[in-house]
Amino acid sequence: GGKLHLKLGDHPVRTIDSQFGQQVQERTLQSQRRNAWKDKNPMAGLIPAAFLQQMEALGEAKLPIAIRSVSSSSPGQLLYTLAVGDVTGVFTLDASLEKEQRLFHHSDFAVQHLHVHPQQNEFACTVLHKDSSANIAVMSIDGARPKEITAGDSIDLAPQWVPGSTKALVFQSAGIARNQEGFLVEQSPFTIEKLDFQTGEMTTLATDPNYDLLAPKMTTDGSLYYIRRPYQTRQHRVHVLSILKDIILMPLRLVRAIYEWLNAFTQSYTGKPLLKSGQPQVQAKQNLLIWGNVINTTAEAEKNRRFGDQDSPALVPRSWQLVCERPQGEVQIIGEGVISYDVDIEGNVVYTNGTAIYATQPGGVPKRLLRDRPIEQVVIVAAPD
Repeated sequence: GGKLHLKLGDHPVRTIDSQFGQQVQERTLQSQRRNAWKDKNPMAGLIPAAFLQQMEALGEAKLPIAIRSVSSSSPGQLLYTLAVGDVTGVFTLDASLEKEQRLFHHSDFAVQHLHVHPQQNEFACTVLHKDSSANIAVMSIDGARPKEITAGDSIDLAPQWVPGSTKALVFQSAGIARNQEGFLVEQSPFTIEKLDFQTGEMTTLATDPNYDLLAPKMTTDGSLYYIRRPYQTRQHRVHVLSILKDIILMPLRLVRAIYEWLNAFTQSYTGKPLLKSGQPQVQAKQNLLIWGNVINTTAEAEKNRRFGDQDSPALVPRSWQLVCERPQGEVQIIGEGVISYDVDIEGNVVYTNGTAIYATQPGGVPKRLLRDRPIEQVVIVAAPD
């Protein structure tokens, strides 16, 4: 979404809207209104007035605002990427003053997965290209644009600086295959790679042919954290059971489509829905793109409601596990149904399942901090002095 939710210490959660995003939305709406068709709509008198207003409102739809990535910078400072339509920019925010400053914006490529270096005035990020490839890049906070440091036909995502004196990054990487027209048709499982800036060497830290290993982070003791989810190919596989299911459900889906149309028509004339208040409403399906997978979050929430907190079920399958791999080889599962997480240098972890944020200390039990929906990313922020 286009909002930041910020919690500093014991203070209540604050919601922050992007001033730049709102300004772009307003300028776009003003331009649409100046160039709008001035004559009477030819459908006037033929359809209900409420329908006509809805049709005219479509032409004034606001540009979507999406905050794609957030990283903690200096104490009380945030760095984040903001997408407004086809334009992506990188911004800084002073959490105490709620003052937003734009570093740069571009429409030729998108930037995600920011991570600010703890000692140096630069950040690492992902540069997403229109040919479906993605590279790791670095940029000075006062620089002009990111400089790509990986290349090739691959998807390199989610870079994180490795704590310590040696300058190094960990990130997830997957090779891709294309058809004769150059379109991406398949990709390999995501592995975890480490890039040493001093030697230029690339080392594979973790790999599993059955799993995607996502969003790697390392702590000072050498522990490696990541989200592990079952690997799925991009190829669409049609199963006989799926075909039979679609055939069986076809009449029900047709009836529902007719009902939805009649319900909208009735509301336009009477202002009242077909269903009376108090009767159960059909919940609309909500799909979200999470780590490259389209997830029916409504269905997943219903599946997961019987696990854990009833009022904050995970929006992704419980097989999406937050894993900690110790230097001695011990593997610990910290959470299930995890979308995003962060860990500080002492091993304190916060993570979200999409509807709540949890915090846990090394060896401790997860504690729920707050509940909201949907939550796409969590970041630990150092409070200002």
